[in-house]
Amino acid sequence: MMLKKILLYVCLAGGAAAVACSGSGPSGSPTTPSGPGSPLNPDGSNLKIAAPGLNAPANGFTFPGIFQDQVTTLTVNNVNGTYTTFPVTIEFEVRNAANAVIANPKVAAAAGPTTSTTIASSALAGDTTYTWRARATYNNATGPWAAARSFRTALAAGCSGQTCIDPLTIGQTFGKAKGGQFIPGQGWQAKSVVDGIDYDIPTLSSGIIEFDITNIGKGEGVCCNADLKFLSMGDRNNFGDFNSFRDHPWKMHLVQRADGDGTGLEIIWRNGGTEPDGNPGDHRIKMTCCGPDFRNSSVFHFIVKWSPAGYNISVGVNGGAQQEYLADGFGGRAYAPPNHRVSLGCYPRSETIIGAIYRNVTIRPN
Repeated sequence: MMLKKILLYVCLAGGAAAVACSGSGPSGSPTTPSGPGSPLNPDGSNLKIAAPGLNAPANGFTFPGIFQDQVTTLTVNNVNGTYTTFPVTIEFEVRNAANAVIANPKVAAAAGPTTSTTIASSALAGDTTYTWRARATYNNATGPWAAARSFRTALAAGCSGQTCIDPLTIGQTFGKAKGGQFIPGQGWQAKSVVDGIDYDIPTLSSGIIEFDITNIGKGEGVCCNADLKFLSMGDRNNFGDFNSFRDHPWKMHLVQRADGDGTGLEIIWRNGGTEPDGNPGDHRIKMTCCGPDFRNSSVFHFIVKWSPAGYNISVGVNGGAQQEYLADGFGGRAYAPPNHRVSLGCYPRSETIIGAIYRNVTIRPN
């Protein structure tokens, strides 16, 4: 009788051990956590799988270039179930500086050693630090998170191809400055009629230029007995002197008139020729009044658009609606200087507006 009791006790004890360890070996369910008697992994996850290794970007990496051209791709090293194979889905998570989740894509693990996902630029901001991590999932079960890494997006400014985004408020330019000075938080200021900033780009026959300008009053050119310029464009090989710029077939300059009531505007825009009334030739409009109400304290937002069909120029004041002032047609003959230069002011003619402060320059295809 004693022998039977001992055998029965051993049997019951062995059965209890089997229950505690159920699912902890190769034959267990992938969603049962490993470890005898443990209902969850230490971090609370419930899938028998390791955290995926974060592959790229490296911790602290800053993406190069400018943000609008950036593709933010996150890559992890693939992982397999601890005891059995099952189809793995990788869950990515991106958080901002306030620790809010701003992207949470889930993608099936790719064949091969790694899996990647791309974070939409609309979820991110330029020149900003984010953290990211990833974990493996299967159905509704999840593995442990990998330790988080950080990355920083590219500058929200810079020049790339036909696009330039240049705030000018950060003490530098992504163009090439000729004289002038940077005023922190305000922009770049022309100090003389021969100051300017050049942006050399691949030829842009359909484009938009936008900029803010302040510290300009009415008839700024009265001081210099000249009609001073906001903006100029042309073939950069003809920016060396007055005559070369004046006579070349791709000349464009946007003018504040010094006569009349001091608010007048003028444009000369040549699309490959110099004939006063031809096409290609000069496309000139002259206003001696009725332009923007120029005041030193106001901020004027210029938008210059062009295409083979023609051009139009509008101005907004202190964040208000844009008002179109100048427009003309090119008759399908594109403005396409062979060595395209966009320049603030007009230093080849010594006609930049003295004291004008520029900021928020954007050049881009239309």
